[in-house]
Amino acid sequence: MANEKEIEATVGLSRRAFLKYAGMGAVVPAIVGMVPTPFSGLGWKAYAQSEKKISDELIALSRKYGEPKGKFGKIGDPVTLTVGYQPYCTPYWTSSLNKQAQIWEKYLPKGSKVVWFRSLSGPLINNNMLAGKNQVGYMAETPALRSGDTVTCDMIEATGYDMGETGVLCLRNDLLKEGKVKEPKDLEGQRIGTPFGSFSHRHCLTWAYQTGVHPNFLDQSTELEVTNLRANNIAAAVTWEPYPSWLEKRNIATRWMTGQDMPCTCKKYNPQAVDHTFRVVGAALAIFDWLRDRPDIILAYLKSEEECRDMLNNDPDLAAYYIYSDISEVPPDVVRVTLDMMVWDGRITEQVRQHLKGVARMWREQKILSGKRSENPDKYVDSWAENGFLELAIKELKAGGQWTSDTLPGFPKAIRKDQTTRHSWKTYESINLVEKPWEPTRI
Repeated sequence: MANEKEIEATVGLSRRAFLKYAGMGAVVPAIVGMVPTPFSGLGWKAYAQSEKKISDELIALSRKYGEPKGKFGKIGDPVTLTVGYQPYCTPYWTSSLNKQAQIWEKYLPKGSKVVWFRSLSGPLINNNMLAGKNQVGYMAETPALRSGDTVTCDMIEATGYDMGETGVLCLRNDLLKEGKVKEPKDLEGQRIGTPFGSFSHRHCLTWAYQTGVHPNFLDQSTELEVTNLRANNIAAAVTWEPYPSWLEKRNIATRWMTGQDMPCTCKKYNPQAVDHTFRVVGAALAIFDWLRDRPDIILAYLKSEEECRDMLNNDPDLAAYYIYSDISEVPPDVVRVTLDMMVWDGRITEQVRQHLKGVARMWREQKILSGKRSENPDKYVDSWAENGFLELAIKELKAGGQWTSDTLPGFPKAIRKDQTTRHSWKTYESINLVEKPWEPTRI
């Protein structure tokens, strides 16, 4: 765990400095004048000269994280960016698409490299970010909030949000066929697996609270859940797509109750949020060092993420091809159907913030969040969920005539009528995913 005083000091002092100098309307000269001595690594003078390649808006955003140290080259220099991602979790599939289609190559400085760290869970990525091994990490809002509480990092985009269907309580088929479980109360005291600290864990606790049912929740990885379902060791598993549709296709379990069948965590913990069913918001995080020293890389990478969302929204068959190429053991029809369950919108809007505050309040109560930074969950979210870099990326992409997330209706709204109903892999049973040329959508 990172030193809590270090996080608090970095966030607090840098934000006060940012507000002070941004308010003076002279961000660049004021901050340059504050630093009379060179930093370690690249000299301050050389670094300051390189900043002429970026806008004052981007410089102002980076100054929220303190004064640059020139640790990662000059603005515009190529870099090696290390990214932790979870290919077996639908809400962050912008990462798999970016990796496989190499969209990032269009935007990062020529000669840059991206090293992808595959993970089955958020904690491994959290540990890598803490150690400086991953500069960017993908996870759901629950582990992401905990990362911001323990690592000097902020959320820089919402990869997208679901319409309630990617989180599922999967019931063993034999219990359903034999009529042993007909309604939630029949799971009282039953063993149900879920990874603790995940958005599926939040799903479990929210469902238990709303139904008044008290199962025996067990902390199990998704792979262990599948094994225990097949061995009849657990009655059900709460997990995320694409596993539920895959389990159903393999005739192991039935997608019995999804997030569409229940109110969200916000119903209890932040009732002022607009009413919506249980949702998950995917998150990409970046460590302070890179937000401070290489804002040009963060901006470029977020532009590549917006292009990925363009493909996911406007050519989902092609997006599914690339994602399938990363996780080819998952059937193509399963990959394709789960894309229909998502709204690929990267913006951290006010309604996204309200949702995040509900989640943060819940996890603070559950002591999943226990650091100094999250002591006030609402202030924590306002500090941690940084939309400025993405807003600037969208502004510059729009100026070039490209599609961006702000063409979408925004959280928690659907973009098609079918998204509020159940989906089935059978819809795409005969699909043939193929590669074809791609061009960004023009607006």
